[in-house]
Amino acid sequence: MTASRKIARMDFLGRVGWAQSEIVPLRPDASFRRYYRLRQSVRRAMLMDAPPDHEDVRPFMALTAHLQRIQVRCPAIYHADPVAGFLLLEDLGDDTLTRLLEAGEDSSKLYREAISLLAHIHNHPQAAGINLPDYDLEQVMQEILLFTDWYLPAASGRPTCRTLRNRFMKAWHVVYDTLPPIATTLVLRDFHVDNLMRAQTELAVLDHQDALLGSPAYDLASLLEDARRDIPPDLRKTMQEEYMALRPGLDREVFQQHLSAWSAQRHAKVAGIFARLFIRDRKPRYLRHIPRVLRLLASSLESGTMEPVADWFEQIAISGLYNLHDHTPVSGNQPPA
Repeated sequence: MTASRKIARMDFLGRVGWAQSEIVPLRPDASFRRYYRLRQSVRRAMLMDAPPDHEDVRPFMALTAHLQRIQVRCPAIYHADPVAGFLLLEDLGDDTLTRLLEAGEDSSKLYREAISLLAHIHNHPQAAGINLPDYDLEQVMQEILLFTDWYLPAASGRPTCRTLRNRFMKAWHVVYDTLPPIATTLVLRDFHVDNLMRAQTELAVLDHQDALLGSPAYDLASLLEDARRDIPPDLRKTMQEEYMALRPGLDREVFQQHLSAWSAQRHAKVAGIFARLFIRDRKPRYLRHIPRVLRLLASSLESGTMEPVADWFEQIAISGLYNLHDHTPVSGNQPPA
């Protein structure tokens, strides 16, 4: 942190009555945001420090208000300075679902609570009643190219040529052009156990600032095909069935096609993001998750929906560039994991 940023932080805390608080930094996440736990006598709060050159807190503020409107628990905002990039938030404690799982709580019970919350969001008639961009094909293309632009060069030891990159894009175009229509909803995009917290008797949602409007399949894939933890196949299947039971109006076949496509898209994107975090941002701790992400990607490509993309991976394996199913580059270069 620069001296000027620290001065700005203390100025904000002074203006909102927290100048004398004890400030405890929390572990940084994958973004430029930083979080601090504040203690002042019996009061507790969280400070979000989002440098304006890199982050914009206004989407977080808008989504917080919207989630409250549709009866979804999330940290309340006590004070805000969006120009300077500071938010004073409610401190909901430390009981993320990740920590509760690691403490030995019943995984079926915790995932069932998460599924119930997700179904509540998707069933709410006003869930999509917010002015947000669509999770459209243009956005999909920007995200899946993280695989060819960051992960594949790191794994293969060579830049991805334009022709190969264009074929990758074309394959994804075919997949999404042939997906059947589905009712759009609020897509939080980071709906997984690290960002779900037990707040007294209900679950709360964290890190919701990147939400878009799109397919309900994306957040279910995010939860049940988690890049950061192994989820037993039987538990994943059971939770998917529970979600479908809570959404009786969904066409199962259509939803399954969307789930295959959005699962594959997310895994390709995340592999690229984790490689970029290591190469560009010097954050190596995400590398340990890449083998899991690649296994999930390979599994998702087994669906007939994903045949065009699966064919692309088969072609680059034949060409000697990379074999996804073995999770190793054919050329002998080691992937960043």
